[in-house]
Amino acid sequence: MTATLSTPPVPTAGKAPGVPSTPADPSRQVDWRRLKGPVTVAALVALAVAMVAQSIGTVVAGRLAENPTASLVGWLALCVIGASLVDSTAKIAWVGVSDRVEGKLREDVLQAAMRQPLSELSEQAVGEILDRVDDDSHEVGNLLRWQLWMLFRSVFAALPMWIVASFTWWPAAILFPLLATVTWFVIRGLLGKISQLKVIEEASWTDHAAVLEEGIAGRDDLRTSLGQDHVVARVARLSATVHEKFRAVVTVEAKVGRRAGVLLHSLLAGIGLAGIALASTDRLGISSLVTLFLVTSTFVGQIAMLANHLPDIQAGLGAVIRLRQMMAAEPEPEGGEPVPGGGALEVDLRDLTFSYAEGTFALQGISLTVPAGDTIALVGRTGSGKSTLASLLSRAVEPPRGSVFLGGVDVRDLDLQQLRASVGVVTQRTEILAGTLAENIALFDDERPREDIERAVARLGLSEWVAGLPEGLDTLLGPGGTSLSAGEEQLVAFARLLVRDVRVVVLDEATARMDPLTERRVVAAADRLLTGRTGILIAHRLSTIERAPHVAVLDHGRVIQHGLRASLATAPGPFRDLLEASRTDHHDSPSPDVKPVDHSTLDHVAEGNVGGKRRAGAPPELPEVGTGPSLARGMLHVLFLRPEWGVAGALLFLFASMTGAQGAFTGLLWGRIVESLQDGGRPTVLSVLLVVSLLAAPLMLADAFYRYPRWWIEVMLRARMAVLYGQTRQHRLTRTPPGEVVARSMDADRYARYADRWVDFVNGLVIATITALLAGTALAGAVLLVVMVASALASAIGRPIAGRSAAASSAARARFGRAVVSALESVRTVKLAAATPQVHAHLQHVDSGRVDAAVKEHRVQAFLDGVPALMVQCGVVAAWGIYFGGGWGLATALLVANAVSGFDWFGRVAGMVVTEAPGTRAWQKETSRFAGGRDLMDLPPGVDLVSGDAPDPGPVDRVPLESLELSALSAVHDDGTIGVSDVSLTIERGELVLLVGQVGSGKSSLLASLAGLIEHTGTIRWNDELVTDPQAFLRPGQVAYVAQVPRVLSGTFSDNIRLGHDRPFDSPVADARLELDVKEAGGADAIVGHRGVRLSGGQVQRLALARALAADTELLLADDVSSALDAATEIELWRALRDRHTTVIGATSKRAALAQADRVVVMVDGEVAAVGPWAELAPSWSHLAG
Repeated sequence: MTATLSTPPVPTAGKAPGVPSTPADPSRQVDWRRLKGPVTVAALVALAVAMVAQSIGTVVAGRLAENPTASLVGWLALCVIGASLVDSTAKIAWVGVSDRVEGKLREDVLQAAMRQPLSELSEQAVGEILDRVDDDSHEVGNLLRWQLWMLFRSVFAALPMWIVASFTWWPAAILFPLLATVTWFVIRGLLGKISQLKVIEEASWTDHAAVLEEGIAGRDDLRTSLGQDHVVARVARLSATVHEKFRAVVTVEAKVGRRAGVLLHSLLAGIGLAGIALASTDRLGISSLVTLFLVTSTFVGQIAMLANHLPDIQAGLGAVIRLRQMMAAEPEPEGGEPVPGGGALEVDLRDLTFSYAEGTFALQGISLTVPAGDTIALVGRTGSGKSTLASLLSRAVEPPRGSVFLGGVDVRDLDLQQLRASVGVVTQRTEILAGTLAENIALFDDERPREDIERAVARLGLSEWVAGLPEGLDTLLGPGGTSLSAGEEQLVAFARLLVRDVRVVVLDEATARMDPLTERRVVAAADRLLTGRTGILIAHRLSTIERAPHVAVLDHGRVIQHGLRASLATAPGPFRDLLEASRTDHHDSPSPDVKPVDHSTLDHVAEGNVGGKRRAGAPPELPEVGTGPSLARGMLHVLFLRPEWGVAGALLFLFASMTGAQGAFTGLLWGRIVESLQDGGRPTVLSVLLVVSLLAAPLMLADAFYRYPRWWIEVMLRARMAVLYGQTRQHRLTRTPPGEVVARSMDADRYARYADRWVDFVNGLVIATITALLAGTALAGAVLLVVMVASALASAIGRPIAGRSAAASSAARARFGRAVVSALESVRTVKLAAATPQVHAHLQHVDSGRVDAAVKEHRVQAFLDGVPALMVQCGVVAAWGIYFGGGWGLATALLVANAVSGFDWFGRVAGMVVTEAPGTRAWQKETSRFAGGRDLMDLPPGVDLVSGDAPDPGPVDRVPLESLELSALSAVHDDGTIGVSDVSLTIERGELVLLVGQVGSGKSSLLASLAGLIEHTGTIRWNDELVTDPQAFLRPGQVAYVAQVPRVLSGTFSDNIRLGHDRPFDSPVADARLELDVKEAGGADAIVGHRGVRLSGGQVQRLALARALAADTELLLADDVSSALDAATEIELWRALRDRHTTVIGATSKRAALAQADRVVVMVDGEVAAVGPWAELAPSWSHLAG
């Protein structure tokens, strides 16, 4: 283990040759130097003193065996009890250091993760990075706190014990180091193999965490497309892979344990036999014999105790390897030339050719110049390379050298932070971080004056909208706070840009999800922002780019036309074709069929403010979710999972504890042998039995090491599966940030560890009972029971403190997980705004409370752990004191002293069973809620995590749609926000009905309520039948739903569209106008998502639409699915939907779409303002379409 903590970092897998390695920055090292400090030195010095005193105690015990006196009992008490007190005090100091080292390590790992190039970060799943930052640093913390301390105890005890053994019997001076050397050579080759296998195993854990987080984050997309079975099957297969890779590791580890254990116990057996032979010929005194055997057995026993923690050690060492890989990741370049000063900057592209590493898409030979202070518009069909070109300017991906210049300087030579601080970017995909509205606008820049934020809000016309939020600028956003529509999120993104002083503005579909009225007001603010700055505009809605004097048309990565807009608009060519495709004829005359709603007016629309009025009400009453079984029932279930691993492993540990170096059976035999020698006998049979007892223990331990850790892994994987299953079930749970859910599920080792405490506690009771039976007196067992009872009583007294500190630590971990996942999901926004230092500082602040909570929790735990250690030494003194007083003979004294010396751990777990119960129960209750109130150990039907088996999706029932009637329907979000009020509509089979309205008018809320994703009042009737369970009925094959910002799963195109069902692929892809994109990417089996083909915003929307079309439902709900599409593709898409004769209810602000609708529903402030064909509504409502 020390070798693992001191060897150089492992290079990142797959790093290209010739790439310079990361400098030896102390913050990027994971080694022993993190522990340096005066408190560490003081704790280790104290531990060394304690181990010397303990070794002296063995000499005193040997003297007591031969000549018991009161003074020797007193010296024994001083040595061993004093050593225990010093040891416990040092450990309390040590755990405090370890917690702060863990906190600093977590901070450094997070910094290393966030300092990676954006192109690298986009290839890593959020769950994968969270696994590194949170789970691995936690595992290393456990390794430092407990396992490394035990290792130091063993090392510090070995030297004085060797000295004592050498003075007692001189050959021991040679045997100890000789056997240690032999043992090392025997296992050395296996250790390298274990290291290699651990890397492979940990990679499987990383893949598992990534898919778990992806499934939880995409829960709405999965439930509305019946994708739960698909993601459950994926996680089941990955769980089986984890099991397989872990089995390979424990197979070799068991071999190491068998070899090392047999050699160590052979040393003890050999010394025992040699001592017996010498004592039987009077060449070694009884005192020396007892001392020699006691020293050797104590040493071997400590090594065995260290081995008992093999599962924790495995996790810690694997985490060290993974963290070193993360730390070795190449960071973004630092330093460089400053951005040229003086106002706007010229943008110059010189023969730019670029392609992504994972896919065939490329930009080819692009040369463009945008004069300083001018604005250019990039247009073209979706997927033509516009966003890629813009991303090269801010170095979101690195352009080739000599191809992109800013202010006459190659952007590759500019300081990256200065570059991104000078280039303001708003993209089509906006991201909201876990925080308040003000924090989201300032991106956690505490030095940003509040007045700047208020000014930006006013410039966008958002003052009234902000005032309508529950806490104004201090309103918490996202899950657990106030929900925003996609259009409102884009307004927040624009406000972020307005508070910055940028010199180049890049707007990449920045208003795609806004209605034209809102867009015009935002564009007016943007026009003021662009004054004196260089601008690059990307938009499919060509009215958005009217202010750009220059235009470049892209197609398949090439510039096919560029020049002045005025010239291109009149000359035949691609740009004029796009303009003509975007025009939709509509009649100007009103129609008597238009249905106005009396209580809706145009007053609000005419106001200067942007954003719909916030409509607040009482939060809906959601069904109460249970907290799973009681802790006792939960533990019973855990303990009897996979009995061939758990129960069998526990029994093997029990038998090994009875027969090992400090086992009761060994102690009994040794006591009888010493008594026989004192009486002048020759204990041949007893000596043979002693050897058998000693050598049986390592063999049983090796088998236990193979079985028991696999049970531990099964417990952790089951808890994660239960959470995933609960989060993706049809009846949704209260929305909790995915990061918090994932962080809780990753804390499942807490559950397995507490079950393990009960295994050891029961084993301790059994050992105490057997000790009493072997000794022939209840007093012998009572000494062991006193150790356990006293430990439990001390823990009971400290339980309230321990429980509160453990619960606080667990809650702090969940909060940190939520904040980290939010930041990582928004990392593109954060990095392109040059806000990484500010967001990192915010995460440090969130984590600081966790460090303090952990220090308190573990100091309390270390103090309570010291009680059983103290009681064990009191038990040793009591055993010899009773022998001195004539209460029992030497054999019983040796039996009890030997047994109680190895009882330290069982005394500790007696206390841990008490102290860890509150924290474990708090975790169990909260995690069970995330799992839908189910037992965390219950697997979904038909799922086996060892074999990877999972059922295929079942057949989907269908109720044909004739009519859908909404009556007085109101949609209410979990926070009480009223999305729509009193909507009454009837939709007939085959109709295309589109919703139009300003940002915040309730379009998305209405569609989400019809998909069963938010609560509603009023009634929904399907063919005149009341829908009583919308979360089950409003799903395929009745309803398919495409979100405004859908999620793509890592996997193939086919996986994403079929989701494990027997669904068509070609026709949905063709109708979604995705056919060419799939072909260019490599076909249906091409990988998309993380480590796959990068998809543009429009491609993501069309992929989600293809997924919905593949379900072949009666009703399709499409929430602004054409917002990121060019006009030509959009027209083709809506025509394809009409040709399918699918009933569609959608939301859009595109005239091309509205013109094809049978009816258009105008939404104002959450209410229906008018209904009718767009040609008839346009004269009054054309300001809402573009």
